Amino acid sequence: MRGQPIRLSELDPNFKLEVIAHEANCDITACFCCGTCTAGCPIHVVYPQHDPRKIVRMVNLGMRERALSGPYIWYCSDCWICEQHCPQEVKFSSVWNVLKDMATKEGYPPPVSINEDMCSGCGICAASCPYSAIELRIQNGKRLANLVTTLCRGCGVCGAACPSAAISVNFFEDEQLFAQIEAPAA
Repeated sequence: MRGQPIRLSELDPNFKLEVIAHEANCDITACFCCGTCTAGCPIHVVYPQHDPRKIVRMVNLGMRERALSGPYIWYCSDCWICEQHCPQEVKFSSVWNVLKDMATKEGYPPPVSINEDMCSGCGICAASCPYSAIELRIQNGKRLANLVTTLCRGCGVCGAACPSAAISVNFFEDEQLFAQIEAPAA
């Protein structure tokens, strides 16, 4: 989440209002950044970039592009530990879902990509997706998997299930995973 300093011209003061308007259950303005959400987050332990407190802070400050373009919103496993411990009762999973929907609708890259040349059209990915984010369609007489980006949550189940290795989970490349496995040993 660190990087280039943000310019005032990059801030969107209406961003948090747009997020809240999408879901009555996700008033993030109540967050006072105590860090309880992050302290209990099992994903934060593995991916320190996934910091619920910082993501909510970016939204509240109007850092639209940074919040929607980064992979951090896709990391959540929907365990709800952050919500259970939040003293302000912020519904983080609702916030993440709104941000994911906004990101896909605004053209930011989805967490999953399908190589149509490698896809056999077997349908295992569609059957195993817990969010019904993959559908089968016919293109040029061939059955292919198609990603419904607004439903995808980046869990990676489809990529793990694909027998032809046609599905890539973009934010969890092999090199990233190996580096994280090896980091504690160094």
